[in-house]
Amino acid sequence: MKSERLIKHQIQPCPVSCVCTCLAMITGRPAPEVIDKWHAKYREGNTAMRVILDDLGIQARSFDTLDNISLCEEGVYLCTAPSLNIQAGNHQILVELTEDDYYVLDPVQGRDERMYYVKRGEAGNDEWAVELGGFTIDAHVTREWLLGRCNA
Repeated sequence: MKSERLIKHQIQPCPVSCVCTCLAMITGRPAPEVIDKWHAKYREGNTAMRVILDDLGIQARSFDTLDNISLCEEGVYLCTAPSLNIQAGNHQILVELTEDDYYVLDPVQGRDERMYYVKRGEAGNDEWAVELGGFTIDAHVTREWLLGRCNA
C-alpha cells in the first residue's frame, strides 16, 4: 500500500520568503500567516529557525552540518540548497519521504520565470526545473508528527 503524502505545496509570495513558506507547508498554515509573523525577524538575523519551529509547535530534530545525515526516515526534511535565482544565496526546500518514494517541494515553484528544484528524473522539458543535487539537511519532522497535525 502506497503511503499518502502529507505536505501540500505552497508558493512563496516574494523572492526571499522560502524559509517561512516551507514552515507554513509543514504546519499546514497559509504562508502569509507565517511570513507576517516571522519573515522580517528571520531575514534581519533577529531570530533563529529553532525559535520559529518552537513557536509554531513543530517538533523537529535538527542536525549539525558535520553530522552524517541521510534521507532515511519517513517524514519531511528541511533542506538548504544553493539558490537557483539569487547569486551566492541559499534556498530552503522540503523533501518529503514516504515509505515508497520521495518528493521535492520547492516553494519558488510556480513563481513566474524562477528556476526551481525537482527530484531526479522529473525535470523533463521544463526550462525552469532543475534536478536536485547537493543540499544539506537542517532538520527532520517525523511522519507521526505530521499525521498528528493532519488529524488535529
